Amino acid sequence: VHLFLLSLLWLDDVENVDTALKAAHDLNQKIACSHPLTALPDEADSSALLQAMEELIQHFELPTYYQTLLKQLKEALLNPQLTLSGQLLPYIHQDSLMAFGLEKAEEYHRYAWTAPYALKGYENMELSTQMLLFDAIQKGLNVEILDENDQFLKLWHGHHVEYVKNGNMTSKDNYVIPLAMANKTVTKKILAAADFPVPAGSEFSSLEEGLAYYPLIKNRQIVVKPKSTNFGLGISIFQEPASLEAYRKALEIAFSEDAAVLVEEFIAGTEYRFFVLDGQCEAVLLRVAANVVGDGQHTVRELVAIKNDNPLRGRDHRSPLEIIELGDIELLMLDQQGYGPDDILPAGVKVDLRRNSNISTGGDSIDVTDSMHPSYKELAADMAKAMGAWACGVDLIIPDSSAISTKENPNCTCIELNFNPSMYMHTYCAEGPGQSITPKILAKLFPEMD
Repeated sequence: VHLFLLSLLWLDDVENVDTALKAAHDLNQKIACSHPLTALPDEADSSALLQAMEELIQHFELPTYYQTLLKQLKEALLNPQLTLSGQLLPYIHQDSLMAFGLEKAEEYHRYAWTAPYALKGYENMELSTQMLLFDAIQKGLNVEILDENDQFLKLWHGHHVEYVKNGNMTSKDNYVIPLAMANKTVTKKILAAADFPVPAGSEFSSLEEGLAYYPLIKNRQIVVKPKSTNFGLGISIFQEPASLEAYRKALEIAFSEDAAVLVEEFIAGTEYRFFVLDGQCEAVLLRVAANVVGDGQHTVRELVAIKNDNPLRGRDHRSPLEIIELGDIELLMLDQQGYGPDDILPAGVKVDLRRNSNISTGGDSIDVTDSMHPSYKELAADMAKAMGAWACGVDLIIPDSSAISTKENPNCTCIELNFNPSMYMHTYCAEGPGQSITPKILAKLFPEMD
């Protein structure tokens, strides 16, 4: 259609416009009412239009895609069976396309429900951004996608313009705050200076430095992780003392993700993600590490494949849950539990494939917003304030969530603050009611619309 419209601009103006329009209308009626396979009449000369398209393509050096379009158009002009009406002809029954229409409607209905969480037409974008787009459209905001690959949006109402990246990065956060949260060492130092509990540990910039540290931690529970990566990439957790070989492998995995690595004490307890927006905790998620449960018949590899069949699981943060992988970290975890990927897992036996519970590495999400004690929500909000973060995820390890958290005895440890906390996992949970986050972000950005 674009090429057709441009070709009309390319052509010379029509003389005797009224007469030409009347003749064109009559010709259009004649062709439209004829049988779909009837050849075009002689007066329907398309040569000038085709030549204009050809000259346009050559003049502007358009991609070969346009040459292919023109080739298909020429073929359809010679063979009416290739036109849209010609292609629909076999589906007409008793002068009606009703059966064909119903079949297509059912097909599109099935397609819509294969991923009801997705905004159709925008599935290539990260799911949190899709959700924000949907809510912005529902709210009546003007929307422009500035960069689809970078998840960069422009939203505006009247003269009020807001730019949003990744669904939650906005003008409300100053530039340095996401950079600080991306650096786990900086995050720990800021929180520790504000008297919040963080794990002890050391930072290394080479494999040799990290290996030299082994005598100090060989009898301890530890976590090995990249300094500045997100989504749980490259993290290895040892709840039992690691062998030198396993420790080396963990360091190699972490260094493959970043130029610096942290080795920290392992904090026992349950990990929760708190989503904080503008000084208030809006959602709490229990994240269960990637795992499978045996049935006595299938191997670990087969159980992973079965679990990955869940329609909620996908890749690259385009689905509420991520596909479970069997990579180096997962195989290392299996080995520590005495299993290999092709071993049949006994019925009822659960094996963890990750120690870190990130949804982005195959974990399961459970909404516990209503059951979490308010003291922990307040603590998470205070940590975000200490960082100066407007929107972020706060990851807390809590040994006993029934115990109240106080300033003197917080009863938890903060292992990370996340500047890109994947809001979708709070909304579309594996278990629990879920919490709508993106409408609250839009309400904060455009208060004049409420």
